[in-house]
Amino acid sequence: MKILIADSGRGAFLWKNGEILRLDCPAECPYCPAADRERLFLCCRKNRDCCCLSRRTLQVEKIFPAPPALAAALPSPCGKFLYFLSTEADAVQTVSLEKGELCCAAPAGVFPRSMKLHSSGRLLLCAGGAVNEACLLNAPDLTVRHVFYPKSPCFGADFWREGVVLLCAVEGEELETAVCVARPGRPRAREIQRLPGQPGALCVCPDGVSALLSTPDGLMKLSLPEGKLEWNLPEWALCMGLCCQGQLALISDALCGRVCLLNLYRPWERRILFQGGDAQACFLPEEHNPSFSGANS
Repeated sequence: MKILIADSGRGAFLWKNGEILRLDCPAECPYCPAADRERLFLCCRKNRDCCCLSRRTLQVEKIFPAPPALAAALPSPCGKFLYFLSTEADAVQTVSLEKGELCCAAPAGVFPRSMKLHSSGRLLLCAGGAVNEACLLNAPDLTVRHVFYPKSPCFGADFWREGVVLLCAVEGEELETAVCVARPGRPRAREIQRLPGQPGALCVCPDGVSALLSTPDGLMKLSLPEGKLEWNLPEWALCMGLCCQGQLALISDALCGRVCLLNLYRPWERRILFQGGDAQACFLPEEHNPSFSGANS
C-alpha cells in the first residue's frame, strides 16, 4: 500500500508500508494530492500549477497550470485527463495530461467543495456548495447529464450502489446536517439521517452501501440502505479529507495536520501516519480492483 501526502508547510511525501519518503517536488506549497496508475499529482497553492511526477522514477514529468483554490483533483481511470474543481472559479475543468492544456470547463455551483468520479470514468458528480444542487456531468466533455435539487445547500456528494448520496446543510435555529439519497429520474432526494451541526466531508465506502461522513460530533460510518449509524469517532470531528481503499479509510485533518489510517470494520484499529500543519492525503490506486466510487482512481 502506498499513500501520497501533501503539506503546504512541510512538502510532499510518499508513505509505503510504514516508511515515509520526502519527494523532490518543485511545488512550494503542495496541496490537493492525487494519483493514477502511472503518475502522482501535486498542486501548488502559491504558483497555481500542478506538478506531475512519474510513479516509477518519482521524477517530474511536466508542470501545467491549475485553477486557484482547488477542492479536488481527480485523474481519469484511462490516464488521459485530470479533473479540477475550483472553489474560487466556481467551475470544474478537464485538462489533457498529454498536452497539459485545458480541454473544457463547466460551472459548478457557488463555492463548491466536493467532486467525485464514477469508477467507469464516464461521470462526475459535483456538490453545488452554497446552492441547493448537485450536478451530474458526463466526462470528459462536462456536458450536464442530470441536476439534483435537494432542499438545502449541498456540500458533499458521492456515488453509491443505488444512485447518489448528498450531504446538505439545513439552516434553522441551529445548523444541521442532512444525509439524502437520490437517483436520476426521481424528482426529489430522500432524507435518511439528520445530525446536529454543519456538514464536513463525505465518502462512500468500497462496499457501495455505507459511507463515512464528518460533523462537529465526529467521524461516522452510516449504513445507506437503513440510514443508521454504525460507529462514531468524536476525535475526528469535521475532518475534511476522506478516501477509502479495500477495508481501510484514510483521514486527513487539516485542523491539526494529521493523517490517519483506520479499519472501516474495526475503527479502533488505527494509526497516525503523518503529523504536519495542513496535511492532505490520498491512496495510490492499485493495479486492479478500483474503489466503488472511483474517487481514488
